[in-house]
Amino acid sequence: MFLRHFCYLLLLMTVCACAPGPDSREVSANPDNRPNILFILTDDQGIGDLSLHGNDSIRTPNMDALLMEGAKFDRFYVSPVCAPTRASFLSGQYHPRTGAIFVTRRRETMAAEVVTIPEHLKKAGYRTGLFGKWHNGATKPYDPAGQGFDEFLGFSLGHFNDYFNGELENERNEIVPFSGDLTDILTDTAIHFMLEDDQPFFTMLTYQAPHTPVQVADDHWDEVKKRGLTDYNTGIYAMIESIDEQIGRLRDSLEAAGKWENTLVVFSTDNGPNGDRFRLGLKGTKGQVNEGSVRVPFSLRMPGNHPANGQLFNEPAAHIDLLPTLLEVTDLPRPNDLDGASLVGLLEGREDSEPTRREFIYTFKQGHSFTGYPGSMRNETVMLVARGPEEFEYYNLVKDPFQERDLLQDSRSGENGVGIHDRAYEMIELYQSKIEEVRPDPAIIAPPINLDAANGPVRLLAHEGEPAGETSFNDEYGWANDYFINLGPEGAAWPIETDEDRTYSVIIRYHLDTDTARPLVLSTDGGSKVEVALPPAITEEIPVADRVQRKEVFPRRWAEVTVEGLEIEKGASTLRVSTPLIVGGLWVKEIALLKY
Repeated sequence: MFLRHFCYLLLLMTVCACAPGPDSREVSANPDNRPNILFILTDDQGIGDLSLHGNDSIRTPNMDALLMEGAKFDRFYVSPVCAPTRASFLSGQYHPRTGAIFVTRRRETMAAEVVTIPEHLKKAGYRTGLFGKWHNGATKPYDPAGQGFDEFLGFSLGHFNDYFNGELENERNEIVPFSGDLTDILTDTAIHFMLEDDQPFFTMLTYQAPHTPVQVADDHWDEVKKRGLTDYNTGIYAMIESIDEQIGRLRDSLEAAGKWENTLVVFSTDNGPNGDRFRLGLKGTKGQVNEGSVRVPFSLRMPGNHPANGQLFNEPAAHIDLLPTLLEVTDLPRPNDLDGASLVGLLEGREDSEPTRREFIYTFKQGHSFTGYPGSMRNETVMLVARGPEEFEYYNLVKDPFQERDLLQDSRSGENGVGIHDRAYEMIELYQSKIEEVRPDPAIIAPPINLDAANGPVRLLAHEGEPAGETSFNDEYGWANDYFINLGPEGAAWPIETDEDRTYSVIIRYHLDTDTARPLVLSTDGGSKVEVALPPAITEEIPVADRVQRKEVFPRRWAEVTVEGLEIEKGASTLRVSTPLIVGGLWVKEIALLKY
């Protein structure tokens, strides 16, 4: 199978078999009493997807307990979609500054210069591990290992195609096949990492659920199905309940090992719900800039008997605040380029805490390029929505939390005789200035793929390239797992860079529905070229356990061909795949480059 000689098949069995039981070790005290940190992040779970928030169609006792036992933030804001939110959590910066402006085609990549939470914490002696979804860069130096994680088991894509079978990746970019429930496997691996020694840890556990495709084990599906929901919402809620069960296991394992009390636990979700379902009446879903799109559940369960635990905080806070908060908790220096505020002063009851001095929290919608529109900004009382450069809305969130009345259409005066329009226009000017302040350097958007950094093969996935001419993605946007179709003379290309001339062996994964072999050409801007005759190969979709019709492409058993002797010249370039004539039945999923 593809790249099989680079995988280690026994990893997951070793993790499960060798992980110590909760009572199998003596736990020595941390000499500096530095707290462990566990950051749990779910994917596409909205603010209403909790029984704690009044949803009587879902059962989330472990999430509810975690939120209530910690410092719970009633108004916590993230970005409208996955990758930008993750970049802001990790960097303490608004996501455009980091280069992560979209979710696919390398525009989810966070600049290598960004200093992340794990990079900071390693300086204080923390072990760092990421288990689950990364989505901030698929190749070095943008992958988890390049951004500070000692250990990684998960995937770099925007979504994984099958919750029960597939190939994960580790910190050495090795392929790790798995079969089983992905949510359970990620939990097992995180527990093993947290219990393996007594050095303080930073564990980032990023579940894919409840991101589609809708797949979940029978016991969770059957239980939720009794509640009379649509099949889609049955699956989404069942996936959330499967995470809730695993959070209970996490807690039990840490408590039994004597590590729970000295562990700071962060719980959040990455954006609003991936569907029109219960969200406390708030306007908006995933991908938009309204309250229901970016306001999510969030809590910080502080170690020990911290006075903030069990308290509800109404002060607006955001993903950009996590990094400065953790830096203060761990007594590490704070960089000057952060957008976020430390929440520690607020948790300790200081009157002049950083969040209380902040004017506004901003939201910028994702896109193939950064324009700043649509976007929004809010504080504790008001909200401005910027639909476009000439289209704005203004809401009083105290009187109208559901965004039902745009006050820019209202001519009445505001408080203290200040006109509503005047206040809104002040905010419009601030928003327009903020766009220019966070506008990213074009050089960090969709950076070229570095061929030097990887120890093993460099995988160039179709959705990280760009089609040209008649060539296109199977789906319009080229989401994760997509492939090129209608390959022709202009083909598709990946931007690449290398510090020296090298020769590569190339593995091509493809599908070809023709009667005869067809030529495929690999070429670079410097004039290097190799050609191979692709044999016909009608590939099959891999059966999946979807509960509803999926939006994503189906996994497939792709055919493989190896081409020898591709020379790639020193410097920045592009690697192009093409055919002399348009071939409607030719699909290309990826190519992998192996150094000679």
